[in-house]
Amino acid sequence: MKNLALARKWRPKNFETIVGQEFIIEALKNSIVGDRLHHAYLLSGTRGVGKTTIARIYAKCLNCHNGSSPDPCCECSSCVEIDQSKSIDVIELDAASNTQVDNMRELLENANYQPTSSKYKIFIIDEVHMLSKSSFNAMLKTLEEPPEHVVFILATTDPEKIPVTVISRCLHFNLMQMTNEEISGQLKKIFNEENIAYEDEAINMISKHADGSMRDALSLADRVINFTNGNVSLEKLTQILGVTSDGVIDELLANILDNDKQKVFGVLNKLKEHHISYESALKVLSEKIFAISEQQTFGGHNKSVRYNEQINLQLLQTLYQISINGLKDLPYAPSLHIGFTMTIIRLLNFIPINNGNSMQVEKNKVDEHKKIVEEKEPEQINTTKDIQINDWDRVVEQIKPGMAKTLAQNCVLKSQEDHLLHLIVDERFKHLNNDKYIKILEESLFMIYETKIKIEINEETITSSPAQKKQIEKDDALKAATDSIKTDYKLENILNEFDAQIIESTIKSTKIN
Repeated sequence: MKNLALARKWRPKNFETIVGQEFIIEALKNSIVGDRLHHAYLLSGTRGVGKTTIARIYAKCLNCHNGSSPDPCCECSSCVEIDQSKSIDVIELDAASNTQVDNMRELLENANYQPTSSKYKIFIIDEVHMLSKSSFNAMLKTLEEPPEHVVFILATTDPEKIPVTVISRCLHFNLMQMTNEEISGQLKKIFNEENIAYEDEAINMISKHADGSMRDALSLADRVINFTNGNVSLEKLTQILGVTSDGVIDELLANILDNDKQKVFGVLNKLKEHHISYESALKVLSEKIFAISEQQTFGGHNKSVRYNEQINLQLLQTLYQISINGLKDLPYAPSLHIGFTMTIIRLLNFIPINNGNSMQVEKNKVDEHKKIVEEKEPEQINTTKDIQINDWDRVVEQIKPGMAKTLAQNCVLKSQEDHLLHLIVDERFKHLNNDKYIKILEESLFMIYETKIKIEINEETITSSPAQKKQIEKDDALKAATDSIKTDYKLENILNEFDAQIIESTIKSTKIN
């Protein structure tokens, strides 16, 4: 064949040319250098991460005619035959096509014979999880007491289906998916060697859609090279994949967050005209929502975030769940377009009507309160002197549910100064004593008293916080309910008649919520 597929042409010939998997390669190299060979290896991992490639290279390392070495010569007859899958002493078996026990027995009988021209007889069994139960049972004895000249290398994409009795007899290595950066770097190297023109954005998209598999990346690269006649561009790649550019998804998400239904409808029509992959579009949309959530939660600068407005984090969680559930529901929709459109409609229905997002709405409310306070005469403005220590429970009741209320419920008011409250939080809830929650509590008090109130919190053991008082009331009410039940003579007669007993843990009081 004149031209090989990129995945075959650029298949690594030694450990030095493998991308990623540094931990496994280092372990295998050290086993050869230190002469600590194991009789059976299990390589697991998703498709296209290098399981069979590593198995072949390891076989070359062991059987190289220049001596066992982590750097095989790749030129001797043994190395060349292994590369061409023609070696008599390195037997490759596709378990998916040879699942029967007779195939395994034939292979194991072969294991008893000495290698023909090499140091070891090596059996590489691909997709080993496809073997039948009888085949695994036949393999067990040989794996437990193998001949000294035999090495098994098992490869699988689903190690969960392999009996634990087999796994326990192997040295198990789990190959990691490759990062987008590793795949992009290798693609650029290959394209440069092959004199193929490319755009960096196209390389990044191929890496992303390869989902950690170098083989998938090279297969996709072959498709786009043939389609573009050797000029890999982002525009042509999006046509092959049926995806749209990040800019269109950014536009769609911005219009959703702004609750602009007409613009959203326009973007949906644009996507329909371009026959895009709705599955891919929902994945990108989910990634965009995640990026915004990550940015607003942890801070920093994320280049993938295009939407600058602050958005309520709870709303973002809801939008993310809707988008990924829309991805799950897509196969069940009457059509992919309907499934995608219904997901977008759900997203719109959860956006507050007031001009976009709930975080902005809350900010507007705070600004309105500030404006009201600024317009009042000085003598009209409340101060913290209006809050009395005995009224702290009443103050807590006015705070809306959330972290501010939780913090306040577990505090007592120790003292007060002008615009400053000194609180004590119970030591069991000291994790609530942080700047974030204190700021939220200060904002909540501002909403109630329309003036800025500063809070300082110390940690001590207390017994009279609003939460503790509420719990005492609940306990008292439950005790009263229990005593009432126990003294009910009608219930006592029923218990005696049926030889029954009261399960106190099931008693609940309805007096206090």
